[in-house]
Order: sequence, then C-alpha cells, then structure tokens
Amino acid sequence: RRRGISSFGTEFGTPEMLKLPWGHEHTAVDMSHFSDDGEWWWDDTRWIATSQVVLPNLPMTEFERSGKLNEARIRMRKRHELLKPRWRLNLDEVPLPYYGGDAGVPSMFVQHRAFRDYRSWTLEQLAIATSYLLGPNEPMQAGETTMFTTYWDGLVIRDFAVVVTASHVLVLRIDSLDGQPRWVSLAGHPRDVRIELHSGWFGYGPTLRVTSRSGHWAIRGYQRVFVPEPVLQAWHDAATANV
Repeated sequence: RRRGISSFGTEFGTPEMLKLPWGHEHTAVDMSHFSDDGEWWWDDTRWIATSQVVLPNLPMTEFERSGKLNEARIRMRKRHELLKPRWRLNLDEVPLPYYGGDAGVPSMFVQHRAFRDYRSWTLEQLAIATSYLLGPNEPMQAGETTMFTTYWDGLVIRDFAVVVTASHVLVLRIDSLDGQPRWVSLAGHPRDVRIELHSGWFGYGPTLRVTSRSGHWAIRGYQRVFVPEPVLQAWHDAATANV
C-alpha cells in the first residue's frame, strides 16, 4: 500500500527483497527515499524515476489555516492593481501607458509584504513535501524559494525552490504562483552539489545557484525577502558531515 501525503506509514507488510535498478538489494520495510545516485525514488512499494515523481496535493499548511494566505493573496492582487499602467494623452492626443506617479512607493511596500508572506507559505509547503519524499526522520534543515518579478511585465515568478536536509539537497519545481511544489528536479547528496550566492551591486537580485552533475538551477529573490544564509550554512554542514 502506498502511503498518503499526510501519513508516513509504519506498516509495510512482509519484508520482501527487491532488486534495485542498479543491481543492489533493498527491503520493502524501508521508508521512502532516493537512490544513492538520486535518479530513483522509493515510494514504499516501487522505484520511480525521479524525473517522473509527481507530488500529490499537499495538506493545508498552518499559514493557510490561520487565514494568512488569503491576506497575502489580497496583497498580491493589490500589487497588481497598483502596477497597472495609467493612460495619458501625449501632445498628439494619443493615449500612452504611464507607470509613474504616486503608485511607485505603495506598490513596492505592498509587493514586499506579499512576497514575504508567499515565502513563508512556501517554506511550510517545502517542509511537508520533504517529509513526504524522505520520511519524518530526515526533515528540512533549511529552504528557500524563488520570488521575483520580470522587469518587462511585472509577472511574479515562483517556480523553483531548494531544500537542504542532513543527507540531501532537493530542488523542487512549483506548479504555479498559488500552487505547490509538484516535481523533483534534483535529489543529490550535499557533497555532490554546490550552492553559491550571487548578487548584483549592493546585494541587488540575490540568487542561490545550485549546481550538480545533472544541471543547474537559479533560486532568485529580492533583498529583505530572500534569506539565503540558512541554506548555505545547512548545505555546508551537511556536505562536510557526509565526506
């Protein structure tokens, strides 16, 4: 029986020796986890290619139960309204979009609050997703999510997130701005992964670059919203402990 997202299973039936895709043996009494090379995930009943893993709908987070997510969504909608162009006539009386005026400061304040709220919500989702993928005995030590906007249209991007546990670095792909972590892009041992912090002048546009043999990912954010230090510290501790 495959366990559900809200429980991690203590009854696995009769131990049965299974043949792994790479020739090792494994018992069915073990909880869900990834293979040593990160290419396969054991779901309590069978091995699934990591690229094919789809997380089911996550249970409601405390952030949602408290009503804070509804408040965050209201702020996000308000941000969108404040950033809409105002139309003005030029000298030839042709209507042109206008992005200035008194909307700039309020929109930045609202965006900052909304992004911080969405980040808090995402971290709770990441903790639940990590327990689903690795079991309750390997919790998330630190995590961070992409939260930034495109310059040309103000579209909010929340697509990838990174998680560090005692033995793994996970990169999870999020299905939408108001969705959840849905797919696994990377499952690697900390010693086989590199995480670096990059940013522009005066720390603008902080980005965690996650690199492994299978690819690289950019977790991007804004100053005073993005908090990369816990991820970097957790990765360093896990990588040195797993040497």
